[in-house]
Amino acid sequence: MMDRRTLSAVAIAFAIGYWISSHPMAPEPRPDRPVLRWIARAAKSLLWIAVFAEPAPPQQPDRHLVHAPPVGEDGYPLVDHGKGF
Repeated sequence: MMDRRTLSAVAIAFAIGYWISSHPMAPEPRPDRPVLRWIARAAKSLLWIAVFAEPAPPQQPDRHLVHAPPVGEDGYPLVDHGKGF
């Protein structure tokens, strides 16, 4: 259950986010500057290419794999107190 303060803080945060998203931070390049428009378009394209051009990092073996302890004859797990953590 949320109280009125939390609900009003969330509503204000959404309102501020909506207001910020409706006002673009970077203006569009003017049409009388074709070189700058080309540079901006090329930079965007190269960034997308860079995202997919880099290979994925090699998979690391999972060192934190947890195995279930063996179960004894009585149905309870066997605990080896000598291993510790």
